[in-house]
Amino acid sequence: MSGDTPTGDQPKTYITLTEPRRSWLIHCTDAWGNLGICMVEVDNGSIAIYAPDGSEGFTLGANGIAEFRAAYAEAIEVAEADLRARAAAAS
Repeated sequence: MSGDTPTGDQPKTYITLTEPRRSWLIHCTDAWGNLGICMVEVDNGSIAIYAPDGSEGFTLGANGIAEFRAAYAEAIEVAEADLRARAAAAS
């Protein structure tokens, strides 16, 4: 039937990632509100985060990564609560 999922051979995929992604570019703003690109990079078990112009950055090791993950998750929850409160106040 034309609407059924085909059961035959699937075409070979040529475009694939051979390794996990190790860097990300993220739109962000600098201290003056100018749009820029921040970079997050993984290297040998550490995470480095670079400012938009590349002049500043910091690197986190295993403990710092764990602390940053916990702090970021909590900050997201607080930001969500702020946005819910703002939406409730506007209605």
